[in-house]
Amino acid sequence: MKRKIAFIVSFFCVVTVLLSLSGCNRKGPSKSSAGESVSSTSVNMSKSWSGNVSGNISGDLSGNTFGDVSENTSRNLPAPVTVAVGELPTEEEARNFARELETSLKDGDASVFIRAIDWSNLTNRVLAGIPVTEQARFDRRYLLQLFSEDGGIAQSVADKIRQGGTYHFLRTRPIDEHTLAVTFRLVDVDGGLDYHDLYLQRRGKNLIQIQEFYLYHFDETFSETLRRTLVPDLYAGGQSDYGMMMSDVILLIYRENQLLIQEFSRAAEEKNAVRALDLFEQLPPELQGQKTFQFWRLQAAQAHTDAQQYEFVLAEVHQRYRDESWADFLSLDYYFGRRDFRSALTCLDRIEKQVGGDPYLASFRCWALLNLQNYTEAQACLENAIKQEPELAKNPSFISLRERLKNVSPLNPFRINLTK
Repeated sequence: MKRKIAFIVSFFCVVTVLLSLSGCNRKGPSKSSAGESVSSTSVNMSKSWSGNVSGNISGDLSGNTFGDVSENTSRNLPAPVTVAVGELPTEEEARNFARELETSLKDGDASVFIRAIDWSNLTNRVLAGIPVTEQARFDRRYLLQLFSEDGGIAQSVADKIRQGGTYHFLRTRPIDEHTLAVTFRLVDVDGGLDYHDLYLQRRGKNLIQIQEFYLYHFDETFSETLRRTLVPDLYAGGQSDYGMMMSDVILLIYRENQLLIQEFSRAAEEKNAVRALDLFEQLPPELQGQKTFQFWRLQAAQAHTDAQQYEFVLAEVHQRYRDESWADFLSLDYYFGRRDFRSALTCLDRIEKQVGGDPYLASFRCWALLNLQNYTEAQACLENAIKQEPELAKNPSFISLRERLKNVSPLNPFRINLTK
Protein backbone atom coordinates (compact mmCIF):
# COMPACT_ATOMS: atom_id res chain seq x y z
CA MET A 1 0.00 0.00 0.00
CA LYS A 2 2.84 2.43 0.79
CA ARG A 3 4.31 1.88 -2.66
CA LYS A 4 0.95 2.57 -4.28
CA ILE A 5 0.42 5.78 -2.33
CA ALA A 6 3.97 6.96 -3.05
CA PHE A 7 3.44 6.41 -6.75
CA ILE A 8 0.14 8.28 -6.85
CA VAL A 9 1.58 11.20 -4.89
CA SER A 10 4.59 11.48 -7.19
CA PHE A 11 2.37 11.15 -10.25
CA PHE A 12 0.00 13.89 -9.13
CA CYS A 13 2.89 16.19 -8.29
CA VAL A 14 4.34 15.73 -11.77
CA VAL A 15 0.98 16.54 -13.35
CA THR A 16 0.56 19.51 -11.01
CA VAL A 17 3.94 20.98 -11.89
CA LEU A 18 3.46 20.24 -15.58
CA LEU A 19 0.19 22.12 -15.76
CA SER A 20 1.49 24.87 -13.51
CA LEU A 21 4.46 25.43 -15.81
CA SER A 22 2.37 25.37 -18.94
CA GLY A 23 1.74 28.98 -19.75
CA CYS A 24 3.81 30.33 -16.87
CA ASN A 25 7.32 29.71 -18.03
CA ARG A 26 8.64 33.04 -19.14
CA LYS A 27 7.52 36.43 -17.97
CA GLY A 28 8.01 39.33 -20.30
CA PRO A 29 9.58 42.55 -19.08
CA SER A 30 6.42 43.97 -17.55
CA LYS A 31 7.76 47.31 -16.45
CA SER A 32 10.62 49.67 -17.04
CA SER A 33 10.83 53.28 -15.94
CA ALA A 34 13.11 56.22 -16.68
CA GLY A 35 16.65 55.35 -15.72
CA GLU A 36 15.86 51.63 -15.40
CA SER A 37 16.85 48.73 -17.57
CA VAL A 38 14.58 45.78 -18.08
CA SER A 39 14.36 44.09 -14.72
CA SER A 40 15.20 40.45 -14.17
CA THR A 41 12.09 38.34 -14.54
CA SER A 42 11.14 35.02 -13.05
CA VAL A 43 9.26 31.84 -13.62
CA ASN A 44 5.71 31.82 -12.30
CA MET A 45 4.80 28.33 -11.21
CA SER A 46 1.62 28.86 -9.23
CA LYS A 47 -0.53 25.75 -9.01
CA SER A 48 -3.11 25.42 -11.75
CA TRP A 49 -4.06 21.75 -11.71
CA SER A 50 -7.65 21.63 -10.56
CA GLY A 51 -7.63 18.11 -9.13
CA ASN A 52 -7.53 17.41 -5.41
CA VAL A 53 -4.36 15.50 -4.63
CA SER A 54 -5.15 14.54 -1.07
CA GLY A 55 -8.67 13.51 -2.02
CA ASN A 56 -7.40 11.09 -4.63
CA ILE A 57 -4.77 9.65 -2.31
CA SER A 58 -7.30 8.93 0.38
CA GLY A 59 -9.63 7.24 -2.05
CA ASP A 60 -10.11 3.49 -2.42
CA LEU A 61 -6.80 1.96 -3.51
CA SER A 62 -7.74 -1.59 -2.68
CA GLY A 63 -9.11 -2.37 -6.11
CA ASN A 64 -7.41 -3.16 -9.38
CA THR A 65 -5.69 0.17 -9.85
CA PHE A 66 -2.04 -0.68 -9.22
CA GLY A 67 -1.31 -4.33 -8.67
CA ASP A 68 1.94 -6.19 -8.04
CA VAL A 69 3.64 -8.37 -10.63
CA SER A 70 2.61 -11.52 -8.84
CA GLU A 71 -1.02 -10.43 -8.97
CA ASN A 72 -0.84 -9.71 -12.69
CA THR A 73 0.34 -13.17 -13.66
CA SER A 74 -2.90 -14.79 -12.54
CA ARG A 75 -5.32 -12.53 -14.34
CA ASN A 76 -6.16 -12.10 -17.98
CA LEU A 77 -3.78 -9.70 -19.67
CA PRO A 78 -5.30 -6.64 -21.35
CA ALA A 79 -5.38 -6.32 -25.09
CA PRO A 80 -2.59 -4.16 -26.51
CA VAL A 81 -3.59 -0.50 -26.64
CA THR A 82 -3.81 1.03 -30.08
CA VAL A 83 -3.63 4.69 -30.98
CA ALA A 84 -6.45 5.59 -33.32
CA VAL A 85 -5.42 7.15 -36.63
CA GLY A 86 -8.28 9.12 -38.09
CA GLU A 87 -8.74 11.14 -41.23
CA LEU A 88 -7.02 14.51 -41.34
CA PRO A 89 -9.18 17.63 -41.30
CA THR A 90 -8.51 20.17 -44.02
CA GLU A 91 -6.52 23.27 -43.12
CA GLU A 92 -9.66 25.36 -43.42
CA GLU A 93 -11.50 23.02 -41.05
CA ALA A 94 -8.56 23.17 -38.62
CA ARG A 95 -8.55 26.97 -38.70
CA ASN A 96 -12.30 27.11 -38.11
CA PHE A 97 -11.94 24.66 -35.23
CA ALA A 98 -9.16 26.74 -33.66
CA ARG A 99 -11.07 30.02 -33.98
CA GLU A 100 -14.21 28.50 -32.47
CA LEU A 101 -12.13 27.10 -29.60
CA GLU A 102 -10.49 30.49 -29.00
CA THR A 103 -13.88 32.22 -28.98
CA SER A 104 -15.37 29.68 -26.58
CA LEU A 105 -12.52 30.27 -24.11
CA LYS A 106 -12.71 34.06 -24.00
CA ASP A 107 -14.81 34.04 -20.83
CA GLY A 108 -12.86 31.19 -19.25
CA ASP A 109 -15.44 28.54 -20.17
CA ALA A 110 -13.64 25.20 -20.63
CA SER A 111 -16.67 23.12 -21.66
CA VAL A 112 -16.02 23.18 -25.43
CA PHE A 113 -12.31 22.55 -24.91
CA ILE A 114 -12.98 19.58 -22.60
CA ARG A 115 -15.41 17.98 -25.06
CA ALA A 116 -12.95 18.49 -27.92
CA ILE A 117 -10.26 16.29 -26.34
CA ASP A 118 -10.22 12.60 -27.17
CA TRP A 119 -9.31 11.52 -23.63
CA SER A 120 -9.49 7.83 -24.50
CA ASN A 121 -7.01 8.10 -27.34
CA LEU A 122 -4.76 10.33 -25.24
CA THR A 123 -4.68 7.63 -22.57
CA ASN A 124 -3.82 5.06 -25.23
CA ARG A 125 -0.90 7.23 -26.33
CA VAL A 126 0.40 7.29 -22.76
CA LEU A 127 0.29 3.49 -22.56
CA ALA A 128 1.58 2.88 -26.09
CA GLY A 129 4.95 1.12 -26.08
CA ILE A 130 4.54 -0.34 -22.60
CA PRO A 131 4.47 -4.15 -22.93
CA VAL A 132 1.09 -5.80 -22.50
CA THR A 133 2.40 -7.78 -19.52
CA GLU A 134 3.17 -4.51 -17.74
CA GLN A 135 0.01 -2.65 -18.75
CA ALA A 136 -1.88 -4.84 -16.31
CA ARG A 137 -0.32 -2.81 -13.51
CA PHE A 138 -2.46 0.14 -14.51
CA ASP A 139 -6.20 0.39 -14.55
CA ARG A 140 -6.86 2.16 -17.85
CA ARG A 141 -10.18 3.51 -16.65
CA TYR A 142 -8.49 5.01 -13.60
CA LEU A 143 -5.82 6.67 -15.76
CA LEU A 144 -8.50 8.02 -18.08
CA GLN A 145 -10.26 9.57 -15.09
CA LEU A 146 -6.94 10.87 -13.74
CA PHE A 147 -5.99 12.69 -16.94
CA SER A 148 -9.43 14.19 -17.54
CA GLU A 149 -10.46 14.93 -13.95
CA ASP A 150 -12.15 18.33 -13.63
CA GLY A 151 -11.23 19.12 -17.21
CA GLY A 152 -7.49 18.47 -16.85
CA ILE A 153 -5.27 20.61 -19.03
CA ALA A 154 -8.30 22.23 -20.73
CA GLN A 155 -9.59 23.57 -17.43
CA SER A 156 -6.09 24.74 -16.51
CA VAL A 157 -5.96 26.89 -19.66
CA ALA A 158 -9.48 28.21 -19.05
CA ASP A 159 -8.57 29.17 -15.47
CA LYS A 160 -5.65 31.25 -16.70
CA ILE A 161 -7.93 33.05 -19.17
CA ARG A 162 -10.49 33.72 -16.45
CA GLN A 163 -7.71 35.31 -14.40
CA GLY A 164 -6.90 37.66 -17.27
CA GLY A 165 -4.70 35.59 -19.61
CA THR A 166 -5.17 34.82 -23.30
CA TYR A 167 -5.10 31.75 -25.53
CA HIS A 168 -4.52 32.94 -29.08
CA PHE A 169 -4.59 30.86 -32.27
CA LEU A 170 -1.52 31.49 -34.41
CA ARG A 171 -1.48 29.03 -37.32
CA THR A 172 -1.98 25.50 -38.60
CA ARG A 173 1.07 23.25 -38.67
CA PRO A 174 1.43 19.86 -40.41
CA ILE A 175 3.21 17.43 -38.07
CA ASP A 176 3.33 14.38 -40.34
CA GLU A 177 1.17 12.70 -42.94
CA HIS A 178 -1.27 11.58 -40.24
CA THR A 179 -1.41 14.71 -38.07
CA LEU A 180 -2.33 18.36 -38.53
CA ALA A 181 -1.85 20.72 -35.57
CA VAL A 182 -3.07 24.17 -34.63
CA THR A 183 -0.62 26.32 -32.67
CA PHE A 184 -1.81 28.45 -29.75
CA ARG A 185 -0.01 31.03 -27.65
CA LEU A 186 -0.84 30.96 -23.93
CA VAL A 187 -0.10 34.11 -21.92
CA ASP A 188 -1.18 34.35 -18.30
CA VAL A 189 -2.12 37.48 -16.39
CA ASP A 190 1.48 37.95 -15.20
CA GLY A 191 2.93 37.64 -18.71
CA GLY A 192 3.95 33.97 -18.40
CA LEU A 193 4.36 32.53 -21.90
CA ASP A 194 4.08 29.11 -23.52
CA TYR A 195 2.97 27.62 -26.83
CA HIS A 196 0.84 24.54 -27.48
CA ASP A 197 0.35 22.49 -30.61
CA LEU A 198 -3.05 20.78 -30.58
CA TYR A 199 -2.92 17.66 -32.76
CA LEU A 200 -6.22 17.28 -34.61
CA GLN A 201 -7.93 14.32 -36.26
CA ARG A 202 -11.37 13.76 -37.70
CA ARG A 203 -13.74 11.36 -36.01
CA GLY A 204 -16.62 10.54 -38.33
CA LYS A 205 -17.97 12.97 -40.88
CA ASN A 206 -18.12 16.21 -38.91
CA LEU A 207 -16.38 15.66 -35.59
CA ILE A 208 -12.84 17.04 -35.12
CA GLN A 209 -11.05 16.18 -31.89
CA ILE A 210 -7.75 16.89 -30.15
CA GLN A 211 -5.74 13.70 -29.86
CA GLU A 212 -2.56 15.13 -28.33
CA PHE A 213 -0.83 18.27 -27.07
CA TYR A 214 2.73 19.35 -27.73
CA LEU A 215 4.03 21.67 -24.99
CA TYR A 216 6.88 23.81 -26.27
CA HIS A 217 8.43 24.58 -22.90
CA PHE A 218 8.88 20.86 -22.24
CA ASP A 219 9.80 20.05 -25.85
CA GLU A 220 7.64 16.94 -25.72
CA THR A 221 4.05 15.84 -26.03
CA PHE A 222 1.70 15.74 -23.08
CA SER A 223 1.46 11.95 -23.30
CA GLU A 224 5.26 11.61 -23.28
CA THR A 225 5.50 13.61 -20.08
CA LEU A 226 2.75 11.57 -18.43
CA ARG A 227 4.25 8.28 -19.61
CA ARG A 228 7.69 9.31 -18.34
CA THR A 229 6.03 9.51 -14.93
CA LEU A 230 4.50 6.05 -15.22
CA VAL A 231 7.53 4.17 -16.48
CA PRO A 232 9.72 4.23 -13.34
CA ASP A 233 6.95 2.43 -11.46
CA LEU A 234 7.22 -0.40 -14.00
CA TYR A 235 10.89 -1.10 -13.41
CA ALA A 236 11.65 -4.55 -12.06
CA GLY A 237 14.54 -6.94 -12.53
CA GLY A 238 16.43 -5.14 -15.28
CA GLN A 239 13.57 -4.77 -17.73
CA SER A 240 13.92 -2.28 -20.55
CA ASP A 241 13.03 1.40 -20.31
CA TYR A 242 10.17 0.96 -22.82
CA GLY A 243 11.53 3.57 -25.16
CA MET A 244 11.46 6.36 -22.57
CA MET A 245 15.11 7.35 -23.00
CA MET A 246 15.85 6.23 -19.43
CA SER A 247 18.55 3.71 -18.67
CA ASP A 248 17.84 0.76 -16.39
CA VAL A 249 20.20 2.34 -13.85
CA ILE A 250 18.16 5.57 -13.74
CA LEU A 251 14.94 3.64 -13.35
CA LEU A 252 16.35 1.60 -10.49
CA ILE A 253 17.65 4.72 -8.74
CA TYR A 254 14.24 6.30 -9.23
CA ARG A 255 12.56 3.39 -7.48
CA GLU A 256 15.10 3.33 -4.65
CA ASN A 257 14.56 7.02 -3.93
CA GLN A 258 10.80 7.18 -4.38
CA LEU A 259 10.06 8.33 -0.83
CA LEU A 260 12.64 11.10 -1.10
CA ILE A 261 11.15 12.13 -4.45
CA GLN A 262 7.70 12.16 -2.89
CA GLU A 263 8.86 14.44 -0.08
CA PHE A 264 10.73 16.71 -2.51
CA SER A 265 7.71 17.08 -4.81
CA ARG A 266 5.42 17.90 -1.91
CA ALA A 267 7.79 20.57 -0.60
CA ALA A 268 8.07 22.11 -4.07
CA GLU A 269 4.30 22.10 -4.58
CA GLU A 270 3.72 23.64 -1.14
CA LYS A 271 6.41 26.27 -1.90
CA ASN A 272 8.48 25.23 1.10
CA ALA A 273 11.54 26.55 -0.67
CA VAL A 274 14.25 25.86 1.91
CA ARG A 275 13.09 22.28 2.47
CA ALA A 276 12.63 21.54 -1.24
CA LEU A 277 16.07 22.84 -2.21
CA ASP A 278 17.65 20.85 0.61
CA LEU A 279 15.87 17.68 -0.55
CA PHE A 280 17.01 18.27 -4.13
CA GLU A 281 20.61 18.27 -2.91
CA GLN A 282 19.96 14.87 -1.28
CA LEU A 283 18.92 13.31 -4.60
CA PRO A 284 21.55 11.19 -6.37
CA PRO A 285 23.29 13.09 -9.21
CA GLU A 286 21.59 10.81 -11.74
CA LEU A 287 18.18 12.09 -10.60
CA GLN A 288 19.27 15.70 -10.21
CA GLY A 289 19.92 15.66 -13.95
CA GLN A 290 16.32 14.67 -14.80
CA LYS A 291 14.31 17.48 -16.40
CA THR A 292 11.28 16.97 -14.16
CA PHE A 293 13.29 17.44 -10.98
CA GLN A 294 15.03 20.52 -12.35
CA PHE A 295 11.62 22.11 -12.88
CA TRP A 296 10.62 21.30 -9.30
CA ARG A 297 13.88 22.87 -8.17
CA LEU A 298 13.10 26.02 -10.16
CA GLN A 299 9.62 26.12 -8.64
CA ALA A 300 11.11 25.98 -5.16
CA ALA A 301 13.79 28.57 -5.91
CA GLN A 302 11.20 31.02 -7.20
CA ALA A 303 9.32 30.77 -3.89
CA HIS A 304 12.48 31.46 -1.86
CA THR A 305 12.61 34.75 0.05
CA ASP A 306 16.13 35.30 -1.26
CA ALA A 307 15.83 36.27 -4.94
CA GLN A 308 19.44 35.26 -5.50
CA GLN A 309 18.45 31.64 -4.95
CA TYR A 310 16.34 31.71 -8.11
CA GLU A 311 19.07 33.47 -10.05
CA PHE A 312 21.59 30.85 -8.93
CA VAL A 313 19.36 27.89 -9.85
CA LEU A 314 18.37 29.47 -13.16
CA ALA A 315 22.03 29.97 -14.05
CA GLU A 316 22.80 26.32 -13.29
CA VAL A 317 19.86 25.06 -15.36
CA HIS A 318 20.86 27.36 -18.20
CA GLN A 319 24.42 26.05 -18.21
CA ARG A 320 23.29 22.43 -18.10
CA TYR A 321 20.61 22.59 -20.80
CA ARG A 322 21.46 25.64 -22.91
CA ASP A 323 21.90 23.54 -26.08
CA GLU A 324 18.39 22.07 -25.79
CA SER A 325 15.50 23.90 -27.42
CA TRP A 326 13.17 23.78 -24.42
CA ALA A 327 15.74 25.63 -22.32
CA ASP A 328 15.50 28.76 -24.48
CA PHE A 329 12.39 29.83 -22.58
CA LEU A 330 14.38 29.73 -19.34
CA SER A 331 17.50 31.18 -20.92
CA LEU A 332 15.56 34.30 -21.85
CA ASP A 333 15.10 34.94 -18.13
CA TYR A 334 18.78 34.24 -17.60
CA TYR A 335 19.98 36.69 -20.27
CA PHE A 336 17.67 39.51 -19.22
CA GLY A 337 18.65 39.05 -15.60
CA ARG A 338 22.34 39.36 -16.50
CA ARG A 339 21.67 42.27 -18.90
CA ASP A 340 23.12 40.24 -21.75
CA PHE A 341 20.69 41.66 -24.28
CA ARG A 342 22.57 40.54 -27.39
CA SER A 343 22.38 36.92 -26.25
CA ALA A 344 18.70 37.50 -25.42
CA LEU A 345 18.10 38.57 -29.03
CA THR A 346 19.86 35.44 -30.32
CA CYS A 347 17.75 33.34 -27.97
CA LEU A 348 14.60 35.05 -29.28
CA ASP A 349 15.64 34.19 -32.84
CA ARG A 350 15.71 30.50 -31.88
CA ILE A 351 12.32 30.69 -30.17
CA GLU A 352 10.83 32.50 -33.18
CA LYS A 353 12.10 29.74 -35.45
CA GLN A 354 10.83 27.02 -33.12
CA VAL A 355 7.28 28.37 -32.90
CA GLY A 356 7.13 29.56 -36.51
CA GLY A 357 7.04 33.25 -35.63
CA ASP A 358 4.83 35.23 -33.26
CA PRO A 359 4.27 39.02 -33.11
CA TYR A 360 3.98 38.82 -29.31
CA LEU A 361 7.70 38.02 -29.05
CA ALA A 362 8.36 41.56 -30.27
CA SER A 363 7.73 42.65 -26.69
CA PHE A 364 10.91 40.90 -25.52
CA ARG A 365 12.84 41.97 -28.60
CA CYS A 366 11.89 45.63 -28.19
CA TRP A 367 12.95 45.74 -24.55
CA ALA A 368 16.32 44.25 -25.49
CA LEU A 369 16.77 46.75 -28.33
CA LEU A 370 15.85 49.64 -26.04
CA ASN A 371 18.56 48.61 -23.60
CA LEU A 372 21.02 48.40 -26.49
CA GLN A 373 19.94 51.96 -27.44
CA ASN A 374 18.81 50.76 -30.86
CA TYR A 375 15.70 52.93 -30.74
CA THR A 376 14.94 53.02 -34.46
CA GLU A 377 14.88 49.23 -34.77
CA ALA A 378 12.86 48.95 -31.57
CA GLN A 379 10.24 51.34 -32.95
CA ALA A 380 10.05 49.43 -36.25
CA CYS A 381 9.79 46.11 -34.38
CA LEU A 382 6.91 47.42 -32.25
CA GLU A 383 4.99 48.87 -35.19
CA ASN A 384 5.40 45.70 -37.25
CA ALA A 385 4.12 43.50 -34.41
CA ILE A 386 0.99 45.61 -33.92
CA LYS A 387 0.41 45.68 -37.66
CA GLN A 388 0.48 41.86 -37.73
CA GLU A 389 -1.72 41.52 -34.62
CA PRO A 390 -3.65 44.74 -33.88
CA GLU A 391 -4.95 43.41 -30.54
CA LEU A 392 -1.41 43.69 -29.15
CA ALA A 393 -1.88 47.48 -29.02
CA LYS A 394 -4.02 46.86 -25.91
CA ASN A 395 -1.39 44.65 -24.25
CA PRO A 396 0.17 46.31 -21.15
CA SER A 397 3.72 45.48 -22.21
CA PHE A 398 3.20 47.00 -25.66
CA ILE A 399 1.53 50.09 -24.16
CA SER A 400 4.52 50.53 -21.85
CA LEU A 401 6.90 50.09 -24.78
CA ARG A 402 5.15 52.84 -26.72
CA GLU A 403 5.55 55.22 -23.80
CA ARG A 404 9.23 54.41 -23.46
CA LEU A 405 9.81 54.93 -27.16
CA LYS A 406 8.16 58.34 -26.97
CA ASN A 407 10.66 59.29 -24.29
CA VAL A 408 13.69 58.25 -26.33
CA SER A 409 12.52 59.52 -29.74
CA PRO A 410 15.18 61.76 -31.38
CA LEU A 411 12.38 64.27 -32.04
CA ASN A 412 11.61 64.59 -28.31
CA PRO A 413 13.93 67.25 -26.72
CA PHE A 414 13.11 65.87 -23.26
CA ARG A 415 14.02 62.29 -24.08
CA ILE A 416 15.73 60.13 -21.49
CA ASN A 417 18.34 57.39 -21.65
CA LEU A 418 16.89 54.12 -20.42
CA THR A 419 20.26 52.49 -19.91
CA LYS A 420 21.65 54.90 -17.30
